Amino acid sequence: MLNFMEAVPLSVFLVYIRYIDASIPGNWKLPFIVSGIAALVLIFVWFLKKRGMNPLFLGINLYLLSGAMAFIGHQWWLPRIYNDLEASGMLLWIIVVGIFTTLLSPGGFVGTPCSCKNRIRKYSVYLLMAACVGFGLSWGFQGDKLLSEIIPFAGLFFIQNRLKYRLNTL
Repeated sequence: MLNFMEAVPLSVFLVYIRYIDASIPGNWKLPFIVSGIAALVLIFVWFLKKRGMNPLFLGINLYLLSGAMAFIGHQWWLPRIYNDLEASGMLLWIIVVGIFTTLLSPGGFVGTPCSCKNRIRKYSVYLLMAACVGFGLSWGFQGDKLLSEIIPFAGLFFIQNRLKYRLNTL
């Protein structure tokens, strides 16, 4: 049940933006604030429970939280960048989280602690490379939902799942 909760802020964001005129930049304020608050609550609860959050969802939730903070703090430069990046902005946050978790987290970017630290690091680098490819695909095909949004994210979650499986079968 808790793993499902990691996707709640993104789900709130995606549902909310279906009901706004996305071509008007000011309309993005409320979806970011509502989903950013949900992301903050989720991250706080995970921190209190001392649970590791899926690094992919952590990146997505940090994207939502930073967007909310930018709107609340009237830092209009960040929403403009997010507007230009579209879905690629989330992937950039995932890459940032990937770099930090690869270097600093026992579970790496894959998000699965295991006694074979070299393999975690290796698989984390693979996932980080996949995230970079996903970013390139998303950036290169902006406006195309399939190539810019669905395939990069579905691909990352699929690759992460396969790498976790391989780590758990050692």
